[in-house]
Amino acid sequence: MYNIRAVGRMVQEARQLAHLTQRELAERVGTSQSAIAKLEQGDANPTIDTLARCTEAAGLTVQLTLVPLPVADAVVAIYKRDVDRTLLRENLLKSVHERLRSLGEWQADLHGLQHAVTRARSKKVAEARPSPEHKNREKP
Repeated sequence: MYNIRAVGRMVQEARQLAHLTQRELAERVGTSQSAIAKLEQGDANPTIDTLARCTEAAGLTVQLTLVPLPVADAVVAIYKRDVDRTLLRENLLKSVHERLRSLGEWQADLHGLQHAVTRARSKKVAEARPSPEHKNREKP
C-alpha cells in the first residue's frame, strides 16, 4: 500500500522542478487544472500510469523498486507484548538521580541474595556429608 499524499507531493515536486503551473502541466497531460490540484493535494487515487504521464510531462520519469519488508523478530514481539508499561511510565517520571539510586538498591539486594544462596548451598552440602561419627559406626 502506498501513501497517496506522498504520490501527490511527488507530482507537485515534478511540476515545480519543471517550472510549470498546474494549468501548464494539465495541458501537457491532457487533463484539467483541478485534476492536477486534487492529485497534488492527495484527494485523488492515481494509477501508476497517471503518475507516469504527469512526471513525463514534467520531463521526469518514475522508477519503481521492490524493497523487502522488515521481518518482525518473534522474540522481540513477545517481549514488547509482555512489557509492563506501568513500570516504564513510573520509571520515566523519576529523575536520573532517583533511577540511579534505585539501581544501586537493586544491585545491593541482588548481592545480598547471591550471598544468601551461596550460604544456603554451603549449608546443604555440609548437611549432605556424612559425619565422622557415622563413618566410624559403619566399620566392623
